[in-house]
Order: sequence, then C-alpha cells, then structure tokens
Amino acid sequence: MSPPRGASWKWWVCAALLLATMLNYMDRQTLSLTATQLKTEIHLDDGRYGHLERWFSYAFATGGIFFGFIADRVGPRRLYPFVLVGWSIAGLASPLAINPQVLEMFASPDDPGSGEFRWLFVCRTTLGFFEAGHWPCALLTARNVLSAEQRPLGNSILQSGASLGALLTPLVIQAIRATGAPWQAPFLIIGVIGMLWVPMWFALVRRNDLPYVRVEKAKDAPPIHLGRMLFQLVVLVTIVVTISLAWQFQRAWLPKYLKEYHHYSESTANYFTSGYYIVADLGCLFFGGVVSVLTWRNVHVRWARLVSFTLCTVLIALSALVPLLDRGPILLVCLVAVGAGALGAHPQYYALVQDLPARHMGVLSGLLAATSWFAVGYMQGEMGNYIKESKSYDFPLVVTGLAPIAALIAMGAWTMFGSKSDPRP
Repeated sequence: MSPPRGASWKWWVCAALLLATMLNYMDRQTLSLTATQLKTEIHLDDGRYGHLERWFSYAFATGGIFFGFIADRVGPRRLYPFVLVGWSIAGLASPLAINPQVLEMFASPDDPGSGEFRWLFVCRTTLGFFEAGHWPCALLTARNVLSAEQRPLGNSILQSGASLGALLTPLVIQAIRATGAPWQAPFLIIGVIGMLWVPMWFALVRRNDLPYVRVEKAKDAPPIHLGRMLFQLVVLVTIVVTISLAWQFQRAWLPKYLKEYHHYSESTANYFTSGYYIVADLGCLFFGGVVSVLTWRNVHVRWARLVSFTLCTVLIALSALVPLLDRGPILLVCLVAVGAGALGAHPQYYALVQDLPARHMGVLSGLLAATSWFAVGYMQGEMGNYIKESKSYDFPLVVTGLAPIAALIAMGAWTMFGSKSDPRP
C-alpha cells in the first residue's frame, strides 16, 4: 500500500498543471511567431495562415466537447498524458512539412507551397483537437486534489501557465534564432519538452491519487426555469464570442501585424509580444480585483461585474483607433491596453457561467466554449482572406475592437433583469 501524501504534494501537482498549461500555449504560439518567416520560405501567405487558424479553432471546439465527455468517464490520470503526447507529436511533426516524401504525397505541382500548407493543416488541426483536452483534465485534477478553500489558489496557479507560455515563447524563439537555427527548431524543442512532462506526471501522480468521482444529480437542486436559463445562455454566447474574437485575433495576428505592416524587426516584435502578455495578465488580475474592491464596499456583485466589464470594453474599443496611429510608442501602448481589456473581460464571463444550474454546468460550459471557438475559427479564416487581398489590418482591428460592445449590452441586461437570488457580497 502506498504511503500517504504529504501536505506539499498537492501543490507540486498544481505546479505540473502550470507546466502543462505553459506547454499548451507554447505549442499554440509557435506558428504565429514564425509565420512571417514561413511566408517566404514555404509560401504560407495570409490566406493560408488564416485557414490554419480557422481549423485549429474548429478542432479545439470539437476536442473540448469530446475530451470533456471522456474525462468524466476515465479520469485525468491516464487521459492527461494521452492528450499531451498527442499535441506534442503534432508540434514535432510540423517540421516534416519540407520533407520530400511529405511533399510528394501532399503537393500540387502547379501550386507552390501547397504540400507544406496541407501538411501544416493536418498538424495544426491535430494540435487544436488534442490541446482542448488539457482543460477538462486540469480542472478535474485540481478539483480532486484540492479542497474547496484551496481551489481558488490552485486554479490561479493553473491559469498563470497560459500567460507564462505566451510570455516565454517569443523569448525562446528569439534565443533559438540567435543561434542561426532554422524555423523548424522551435517546434522540435517545445515538442520534446512536452514529451518529458509525461514521465514527470506518472512519477508525481499514482494510480489512486485521482479517484474517479461521479457527480450525481442533486436531489435538492432547485427547479430549472427554462426561460431564465435560455436568457442566460443568449447573454453568455454573446459575451464569450465577442471577447474571444478580440483576444484571439490579437493572439494570432499581432506578431505579423507588427513585423509586416509596421515593419518592426523580428527581435523587437518578439520582445514586445512578451511584454504584451505580461500586461494582459496584470490586466486580468486587476479587473478581477475591481470586483472584489467594489463588493467589499457593499456594491452588489452583479453591478461590480458590470463596472469591471465596462472598463474592459473601453480598453478593447481602443483597437478601433489603432488604424489611425502611426508606428511608435502610442501605437504600442494602445495595443497593450487592448490586450489587458480583452483578457480582463474573461473572469467576468467565468463568474456568469457559474450562475448556471449546477447539474448542467459542465455540459453547458463546454458547449459555450465550443461556440466561441467555432466563431473564432470562422473569423480567423475570413480575416486571413481579407488581409491577403487588401494588405490591410484596419477592418479586422475595428470589428474585433467594437464587437464586445454587444457583450456589454448583454451583460447590462443580465445585471438589470437578473434574479434576486444572484450572489451578493
């Protein structure tokens, strides 16, 4: 029989979750940070790049529903390493886009770059599908090893891996580029690190450490008011889709925008991207803190959320001013402010999701996430085609910057017509 775990063990598990989240974002960001180089080396134009981002999003949406269903039945101990190996292999396979045998199978002789693009399409779609499995596994693990009082801190550690990954990836790629290594190197290095996570996971988590817990239907759960739940879902769809469009457009296109449209150097764009994610993470913490301060001052939590979300919407709307700005500090400050607002809006969305009926929250939150990723996927493809044809980022910046205004209106309706049973400070 295995000896009992010490008090610090659960926090080592949380550290493993942080590393997994970091790797998840590093594998995701590698393509966007090398896309400008690939534009010339393998003919990955803006239309093709947008198509890759579209199908990554579609695959992520599908994978979220699929792996969420599986995780509830087999638990995260075995599923987690499976999905991590899956997305790591997709990253490791990406450099095979220039392999002669791959090109022979996938290329069209009269279409330069078609073979490389089609191989990257397979890898990117596979990456999105398996990366989606990270979230149900991570959240189930945190729920099983932490008490209710410890989960807020544990989930904060888990989520911080996203910003850490987005911050480190440009620095890692810049360091690799400094050695003169080819574009394939970051995909290979990050993929190998991902594979090394698996033995660490099995050494840390034994067979009985993560028991399967079936969530039974609560007998004493209050009746569901269908009309109210439909109203909530409409509001939540509006919010998650619009804030996701703002955040994901910046994630995918910001490095290319800086390098190709404003002609910043590779190193400057990469360092700025790291700084962008630092400020975005600080914005996320700040706007969550706004709600805490207001509720401490006896402001109803629904109105506190609305105030915080309004501030976020104002910052995101600055994106509509970006096309009017020339290259320089004001442009960069404006972009950073947009990122802080876009990421800062997400905690308010998560809080609203928690107001859904508890016994259906898992299914409904998965469907909401899938809806947002399908919308993001469509947007990425259309924006890629638009940028390719127009050679301009102006329209996408305006649309994605103003879209969250619809979310603000929806959240205002939730605040004004919300149930009296909503949580109070």
